[in-house]
Amino acid sequence: MTPDKKFNRWMRGSAIVFVLLMAYVLVADMTIPMTPHSMVQRPVIKVSPRVGGEVVEVAVHNNQVVAAGERLFRIDPSDYEIAVEQARLQLSEARQARDSLVAQLAQAEATIVSSRASLEEARREAKRLSSLRQQKLVSQQALEQAETEVEITAANLNAAKQQKRALEAELGAADEQNTRINMAKNNLRQAELNLARTDVRAAEPGIVSNLQLVEGVQARANEPLLSLVVTGKERIAADFREKSISHFAADVPAWIVFDALPGQLFEGHLASRDFGVVDGQVNADGLLSDPDDSDRWVRDAQRIRVYVALDNGQLPTALVAGSRATVMLHEPDDSVISWLGKAQMTVVSWLHYVY
Repeated sequence: MTPDKKFNRWMRGSAIVFVLLMAYVLVADMTIPMTPHSMVQRPVIKVSPRVGGEVVEVAVHNNQVVAAGERLFRIDPSDYEIAVEQARLQLSEARQARDSLVAQLAQAEATIVSSRASLEEARREAKRLSSLRQQKLVSQQALEQAETEVEITAANLNAAKQQKRALEAELGAADEQNTRINMAKNNLRQAELNLARTDVRAAEPGIVSNLQLVEGVQARANEPLLSLVVTGKERIAADFREKSISHFAADVPAWIVFDALPGQLFEGHLASRDFGVVDGQVNADGLLSDPDDSDRWVRDAQRIRVYVALDNGQLPTALVAGSRATVMLHEPDDSVISWLGKAQMTVVSWLHYVY
């Protein structure tokens, strides 16, 4: 065979292979779309104290696995213990003030009873002297003194009633619903809550990461001091081309390979997808539109964020937040294209591991 014939045969073979590869790429992109733009996402809690003060104990070390409720660090509780004691004293003082008002109210009620009796007696005496005065048996001065006594006793009774009303208004409810007592109770609960917040504990099970906190640091309320990577709530975020996943429904099967675990093919499913990307977000910021002025004939494909979950539960513990992955969606069948896709994923896992 002449060299020209060999070259022509090689060119024809190359063209056939190229056409087959292009056909596979086009078919695969619609039936078994794959994306290397995938990564492991784990929730990260920025642990912040709710109160300020000096950190007197750091109970964890970097990369330590902690359970929910386990102590992370502790703030000096001295000031907050004093605040609790002051709040307790204020509550005791409020209760004593309430008891004193109750006693004063009882005394005011007794004064009213006594004044009412005195008024009745004074009125009877004035009536008796008025009758005697008509008979000229007593002087006019004695009658006037009796009438004055009635007015004085009536004024005393009215003053006692006003004092009773003032005490009732100041006392409010005589039991534990008293306003001052409730305010003192609220202050005590707040002081106890602040004291409890000096002991900072993990809200979720996770792993302490990038720990730089040391004893002696002056903590400020609501300012993060360490990061807790939550375990058990992981997910895989994958960015697919929009056209590749437009016809795929939720729960479609997926194959996942991780760069850190070559040759291991994991099975999962499409759990959910985002309903938009940042470029499509509209904010009422008062600015005019910013049209795309690109003159490219072929623009970049829009990618959509989807989330994939493993069928067997949690991700391998060796995978950290941000671990890279490759995801391929496929229909639940045993077709040739699915078999080729599975083989492709195995090869890709090794290539990404080596590269």
